Amino acid sequence: MKTTKLMAMMAVLLTAGCSQNEITEVSPDAHPTIGFGVYTGVQTKGQDVTNTTMQDACDDTHNGGFGIMGYFTGSKSWSEAKGTVAPSFMYNQLVTYDKAKTSWTYTPVKYWPNNAKDKVSFFAYAPYEPDGNKHGIQVSARTEAGIPEIIFTLKDKDNLTKMVDLVVSKALDKTSNDGTISFPFSHTLSKISFKVKAGDDYEGLDEDNSFIYVTKMWIVGKTGNLSDSGNPLKNENSKFYTKAAWKDLHWDYTNAVVANDDFDIKQLMDVDAGITEVDEDGTNPTTITGVKVINTTAKDLFKSNEFLYLIPIGDNAETVDSNENSGGCAEGDIKIGFHYDIVTKSTNNDQQYLVSHAETAVSLPAHHMKRNKAYVYTFTINLKKIEVSAAEVADWGKGGDGFTIQ
Repeated sequence: MKTTKLMAMMAVLLTAGCSQNEITEVSPDAHPTIGFGVYTGVQTKGQDVTNTTMQDACDDTHNGGFGIMGYFTGSKSWSEAKGTVAPSFMYNQLVTYDKAKTSWTYTPVKYWPNNAKDKVSFFAYAPYEPDGNKHGIQVSARTEAGIPEIIFTLKDKDNLTKMVDLVVSKALDKTSNDGTISFPFSHTLSKISFKVKAGDDYEGLDEDNSFIYVTKMWIVGKTGNLSDSGNPLKNENSKFYTKAAWKDLHWDYTNAVVANDDFDIKQLMDVDAGITEVDEDGTNPTTITGVKVINTTAKDLFKSNEFLYLIPIGDNAETVDSNENSGGCAEGDIKIGFHYDIVTKSTNNDQQYLVSHAETAVSLPAHHMKRNKAYVYTFTINLKKIEVSAAEVADWGKGGDGFTIQ
C-alpha cells in the first residue's frame, strides 16, 4: 500500500489596531492588537481541514473557524513556565473569517504585553469546538496548567459523514517584536480509504449478468457482531480507539476506549440502488445493496470525498517516526471485515439474481496507522472461476444381443 502526505495549513498572527490589554493594562493608543489570518494553501478533498474550510462559518452546518489557547509567561520562556501557567490570556478563543472584510476576527480583542520582553505562547486547533457536542473535541479546562489537552471521540456509525480532521499547531515565546507569527497546522489523525478489484482469475464479469458485490464493511471489534457467518469474526487484541486524549503534542492512551462491537462503515460506501436476491427455486426475494466489481481495475469503495479519520496507534512522541519499518500499529491491531457476494443472473427471471455469500477479515499492515499519514488500501477478491477443461463421450458398453421382444 502506498501513503500520501497530507498538506499542512498555515495560520498567521498579524499585528493591527488598538484597545486595552486585560493582563498588562496598557494604553490602547500605544500597543497593537493581536489579529489572525490564514494563508491560502493547496486544497484537499472531503472533510479535510483546509484554509478554505476554516474560512467557512462556524455554525451547525459548517466547520469553519479555529480555536486559540494563549499563555502569558512574562519574562519566562514556555519551557520554564509551562508547568505553572494556564491559558488565562486566551481560552478556546474562536477566530472566524469575515468575508466582507476579508480578514479574521475575534472578540474580545487582545493586545500585546506592555513590556517588549514579555512572552505569550499560543496553541491552536481546528475545527473549532465550543463544548464537544458537535465534533467530539473537548478541550481541557481554563484552569489547567501546561500544554492544552484535547479529548477526542470518533463519530458513531450513523454519523460517519460528519467525521472531522483534527489539526493542531503551536507558536511559543512570542513577543510584540516578532511581527508576523506563523502557525503551521498539522493533522493528528490517520486518513484511510479503500478500493476493491477482482483478482486475475476473473473473466467475463459484466454490469448485468455476473459480478462481485461488496455489501458490507466494518472495523472488527473485540466481540464481533456484524459477521453473517456461523463463526463470527473477532479481534480480541484490537487497538481500534474510539476515544483518546491528544496530550503533550501526541496521543495518550491511558484512558482510551477500544470498541468491543464491530464498527459499521457501510454509510461511507458508494452502494447502488440494489438487486433482488432469490433462492435457487426463485422464492424469498430480498433487496441487497453493494458496490459492483466487474474487472481487475481498482474501484473506490467509498463515496467521493469520504474517508475514515481514525486515532493513530503507537503515537508516543511529538515527532512522528519517519521510518516506514517502525512505529505505528502491529499487524492485526486493526482488522477490516468485508462481506461480498458472487452474483449471477437467474435463468428463471432476468430481474433476479442467485447470490453466493462470503466474508473475510484483513489486517492492516504493520507500521501503518501513523499520525498525519493517508493510506489507500486495495482489497483484491480472488476466487476461481468455473471452467470446463474437457468434454468426452465414453465408448459404448456392451449391452448384449439376441433378445426376443414380443
